[in-house]
Formats: sequence, C-alpha cells, structure tokens
Amino acid sequence: MKRLSIFLMAAMTMLAGCSDSGASKNSSVSDTTEASASSASFESTTTEKKPDIVLTMAMCSEPWKDMKALIDRFNEEDNGVRVEIKSFWDGLDAEGNSTGMTDEIQEQIDFAVTQELINEDTIDLVGQFSFGNAAKYEIFKRKGGFVDLYEFMKDDPEVNRETLNSHILDLCERDGKLYSIPTYYTAYTMISKSEYGGNKRNWNIDEFIDHWDKMPEGSTVNWSMTSEGIYYDVLRMNTPAFIDYKNCEVHFDHPDFRKMLEFCHRFDSNMGQKRDGDIAYDNPQLVEYLILGDYSQALVEEENYTNNTVAFPHLRDGSYTLVGYATSDRNGAYLCGMGECSIRSNISKEKQEAAWKFLREFYREEYQAENYAFCDRIQMPDGEVVQYTMRGGFPINNAARKTVAEKTIKDEYLSDSHKEGTLTFGDPNDPATFLTDQKITQADIDYIDDYIASIDRWEQPHTDRALFNIIEEEVLTYFHGEQDVDTAVDHIQNRASIWISEQG
Repeated sequence: MKRLSIFLMAAMTMLAGCSDSGASKNSSVSDTTEASASSASFESTTTEKKPDIVLTMAMCSEPWKDMKALIDRFNEEDNGVRVEIKSFWDGLDAEGNSTGMTDEIQEQIDFAVTQELINEDTIDLVGQFSFGNAAKYEIFKRKGGFVDLYEFMKDDPEVNRETLNSHILDLCERDGKLYSIPTYYTAYTMISKSEYGGNKRNWNIDEFIDHWDKMPEGSTVNWSMTSEGIYYDVLRMNTPAFIDYKNCEVHFDHPDFRKMLEFCHRFDSNMGQKRDGDIAYDNPQLVEYLILGDYSQALVEEENYTNNTVAFPHLRDGSYTLVGYATSDRNGAYLCGMGECSIRSNISKEKQEAAWKFLREFYREEYQAENYAFCDRIQMPDGEVVQYTMRGGFPINNAARKTVAEKTIKDEYLSDSHKEGTLTFGDPNDPATFLTDQKITQADIDYIDDYIASIDRWEQPHTDRALFNIIEEEVLTYFHGEQDVDTAVDHIQNRASIWISEQG
C-alpha cells in the first residue's frame, strides 16, 4: 500500500491612496495663500501604503500544486509580504521537451544555487527543494547560513514546540538550534515475518545473518536473490548511517558496512544493477523494506499470487516485527522529512520576520490536514471512482496528525477499490479477494506513533547521485570478483571522503 511536497510566484505592487480635503476659504486670503493651504491639507491627509516586503525562494525546479496554491493565497492576502520563486531549471531540454533531471543538470543547478548563495543576497528562503544534491543543503546548515527558527516560535501561538511534534524537532536540532522544520516525516525500516525472525525489534548484524541462515531453501531478502538486489535493499537503503554531513565526514570503513557488504557477496551476482526480473515474489523472505508514511500501514498487505488473495494482518498483532536496518548498535531505523525550508541568516531582521510569517503557514493545522492526502475522482464507464493517494508522511502539526488519525479510523481515506473488497494486482481482469478486515483502530494508531517515538536517527534518505555512483562502482567491482572486500572498502572510503570534502 504505497502512498505518496513546494512553491511560489508573484510581482511587487505598491498601492497609494488619497482623499479629498475641502479647506474652508477665507475671502480675505490671496489665491496664492489659498493654494498653499490646500496643498498642505492634501499632504496631511494623503496615506501611502508601505511597499510589500518581497521574499525570494530558491527552487531547483517549479513548485507543485498544493505549494503553489498556498503561496498564491498568501500573496493575495495583502499582508505586506510577497513571495517569489526563483527556479533554476524548468524541466525542459534545449528543444523544449520535458526531461528528467540528469546528473549533469543536477550539477549545474547545484553550482548555480551555491554560487548565488555565496556571492549574492538575492535569495531569502532555501530548502531541500533548492538543490538536486541534498548534501549541499545540509552543509549550508553546518556553515551557519540559516537562522534559528526557535527564536520565532517562542512568540508564535500556533507554531511552537507544543503544537508541533517535539520529538521530530529534537531530532532536527543542531547544537540546540533549529535551522529547518519538515512539513511531514516518514520512517524508514525493515519488517520481518515473526515466523522467520521472531518478535525482537531492531536487529544487529549478527542476528540478521543468523536468522537468514535458518531460512528455508530458496528464500529471499526483499524478494531478491542476487548480490546487487540485496545490497540495494539492506545496505544502500541504510547508506545515510555512514555519512556525517554536519562534520563533512564519511564512515564507509565502519565494520558494519564491511560486514553487510560481505553478506551481500554471499549471493550470486547478476553482473549489473538490481532488475525486476530478479525479484521472486512467491518465495519466503526474511525481510522487506518498509517506508512508513501513513497510518494505513499499520496493516501489512499480503499478496498471494498463487490463489489471488490479499490479507491484511495488523502490525501490532505480532505476526510481523519491525527490525530496522541491521546495525551493531540496533539503531537501524531512521526518520526523514520532506519540505524542509530555512531562512537565510544574512538578510535583515525585517525580512527574517517576514519570512517566518510566510514559512509558518506550512506548519499550521489547516494546511497540514488538508494536504495529507490527495483525492482523485476518476470517471469510468460505469460511474465515478474515488482514489486517495497519501502524501507519504505524517503531519508534524500535532492537531493535524490527530485529525488524520481520526479520519483513517473512519475509513475516510479508503479508495473505492478497497471499499468494494477487491484489489487488482497481477491480472487486471481477475481482481484479488480480501481475506481479512482492514479496519484500523486507535490501538493501531498508537502502535505506529510509539514506534516512531522510539526512533532517534534523523537522516537524508536519498544518497546524492555522484556519491551513489562512487559506491556502486566499487561495490559492483567487488561483486564481480575484480577486487577483494578490503580494497573495495578502502576505495569507497577514500573516494567518498574526497567527494564530501568538495561539497563544503
């Protein structure tokens, strides 16, 4: 059950108002005196509106729907502040055709944004969405380029440590200061059937390997049976554990990385990257990765391709265990956020206050609750079909999260296909049948909230492409038998260290 945030436009306006003032005439006063008096009266009654404070937000591409709607509404409120977007890429190639963000385009965007932030004072708001490479944003935080948002939250009655999830705020802090706030947050973890992995949460690497050695013949790891596929799912997904953006360091020489890399090498190599054809859906599997981003995932979707059925056991009933990514300190699960945004520290106090006036809108209950899920109404030959798509993250606003939980319990986010008791997968002409009730209860909500509260890692989940390419090149060379594990680890550590030092 996969689910699924940013921003702006406008122009500066200046309004001036004036009113007529009739000065009483004195017949003994000369025309010149009368004109002067009238002029003085006019000037004293004229009111000029102060020009708007214009804020510029940097984005690597164009804002998307809900963000643009909020910005348009904010700009229309005539509140003395206007927000404009500076987009560094329009998503088109030289011929005007829509294209994806290639490595070359990403590098060009990041260079342009970085140079402007360093050399100009034209950008006021910066976020994850400003860069193709999230490392750049993290390193600007380290360099003290942004203001502490706690200073604005102290006097804000709606957006503060009481109204927002304090656990998430704590994880986002750097040396007691808060340089950005996510709008929504997600947990990255792995899940195991208890019949294979028991009921102990958060495995270490030895436990992971021991459970694997007891699996039936033909078993899989996240449906995969190849070195590359297993590397992608159990090690690459946990790459943030070995990257320290705050101190501009990498730790791929850590024993955990080496040990899991050796485990992946126990499987046959497909001599390339993970491919869909290498996935064995029907075989027993030790673990599968889980991106926990909405309360409906308190139910685990079990698709049986043999008898075309779908079951929904509850996470809390003990049939599954959330085990994280295997690490020696059992700290493998991590949280990440979307929509993080910061206010530049080198702009005036007046502009900083105006920036907070705008930024806080994203953390208010109304915005977060309304934009948690997107509803599509699809016209079909036999009538309208309602399909909900989750944003893929929990609201950081406590009241909005409570509203989302209540609506989930009431099935308000349930798509028509699920309400009817069928789910199409495999053959679209042969819908699967639900075997169990999907009803989510408060106990399910509490289970998810408690698990998230137990996670104390905050990461950037998406490895930069350039860094990923460095790691992948050396890993594949190892899997293909062209170098040993010591050489692979040394090369990765050395090359990645050079890469991250260049980001600073």
